[in-house]
Amino acid sequence: MGAILRLNGFVFAGANISVTKVKADPANPHSKENLVAMLKGFLARRYNGETKLLDLSALGSDEELKASDVFNTSSTTSKFFPALMKVLDQQFETPALKHEAIQSVTLANNELANITAVTTLAPTLSQLKNLDLSNNKIAKIADLGSWRRKFQSLEHLIVSNNPLETEEPEYAATLVMWYPKLRLLNTVQVRTEEEVAKATKVTDFPFPIRTPSFQDEGQIAENFIRTFFTGYDSDRPTLAAHFYDEHSDFSYAVNTSAPRDPSGEGATAPQEWGEYIKGSRNLKKLSHLPARQNRLYKGAEAVMAAFATLPPTRHPDLAAEPKKWLIECQLQPGLPDTSGQSLGGVDGFLITIHSEYEEMDLSTGQAKKKRSFDRTFIIGPGGPAGVRIVNDMLNVRAYGGIAAFEPEQANIADPAPAAIEPQLPNGLTTEVAEQMILELQKLTRMTIGYAKDCLQQVGWDFSKAQQAFESVKAGLPADAFIQA
Repeated sequence: MGAILRLNGFVFAGANISVTKVKADPANPHSKENLVAMLKGFLARRYNGETKLLDLSALGSDEELKASDVFNTSSTTSKFFPALMKVLDQQFETPALKHEAIQSVTLANNELANITAVTTLAPTLSQLKNLDLSNNKIAKIADLGSWRRKFQSLEHLIVSNNPLETEEPEYAATLVMWYPKLRLLNTVQVRTEEEVAKATKVTDFPFPIRTPSFQDEGQIAENFIRTFFTGYDSDRPTLAAHFYDEHSDFSYAVNTSAPRDPSGEGATAPQEWGEYIKGSRNLKKLSHLPARQNRLYKGAEAVMAAFATLPPTRHPDLAAEPKKWLIECQLQPGLPDTSGQSLGGVDGFLITIHSEYEEMDLSTGQAKKKRSFDRTFIIGPGGPAGVRIVNDMLNVRAYGGIAAFEPEQANIADPAPAAIEPQLPNGLTTEVAEQMILELQKLTRMTIGYAKDCLQQVGWDFSKAQQAFESVKAGLPADAFIQA
């Protein structure tokens, strides 16, 4: 306890640590106060402010940790790292300050066979630049799977002296694909600065940017959406094999009473639902249990067969016609882990999509009819590309137009962001820049003028704009924010 008390007033990552002596409960020697103080002291001892390195190597041989008995049982061992990350997170006022203070972490010499025990490092230090996993027992690339594309700012990764090097010789190519900014792998250059810049060019902002309700990590949900609808329009059998497995569910339903386009486009055209009705799982109209069960397609083969009964389609291009899409995404914890490695489940995403498509005549290449649709996905880790569909629900209705997708502009004092200066990075259109401004304005409550200035100052990099706002928001004037 004396060693811990001496840490009172110690500066860790720019924050003062306050440690006071608390009378221990004889019935509970491991009181919450003492454990928190111990973890703060451990972090202070293991942090190097000059190099911005947090040394979490050889945890099992740390004398003070051993004295605290945190590794005496499997229960306390499993709780140690999440508790450590929680205490670490509490030392910083903002995420930006935390990411600036800690840019490197070493987990070397911890006898890690996988990253299950330390997986909370990713959400806690998501902007990490350097990570050392050397001298552990990681044998397969799958043992690192839950960190796939999690550290999107990672520049240097060390996995040397792990069985992985000999048991999976192709691991390097996989890790390079997972981390688009990775430059060094085991001190060997795998990308040049020019290649990194090209790989991350002007696309580092939430997708789609017409709604603030889009929680993504590592562009996993964004990449899934882009890939899925391209595949659905062009090659459904391959798509089904790519994203669905024996545990996946798919169903579709027809809503024949949905309102039509208020502008009148196609309002009088007959709907002709014949190709949909047979498999439609509209639970408001189906009360017979076997009928409901027969219309729930489980497994990749059943999904593929269901896809074959639906008309060929052409969806709007996501980049060229973003106004025709409204997409929301939320983190979805506790999904079943089909690998059996995580009894508590794994994290995934709940994705809700509202848009339209055209039914196509393949013999002529012409559109026959336009429909509106709502589609809800639950996706999790797995599959050939690292993403599997847990559940897919499609609702098809008469074309209803896109008026409901238009963003609300209430309480915005500044004029619409139409007059954006032409000095935009190559590949960034004025329309997309305007949408980025609106999205940043929604997330931060800044006026559009301040949101535009913020994006310009960081070269239209959305993630950097968010970080910049977090670091300066306390000093912004009142007129920088929308007044309610």
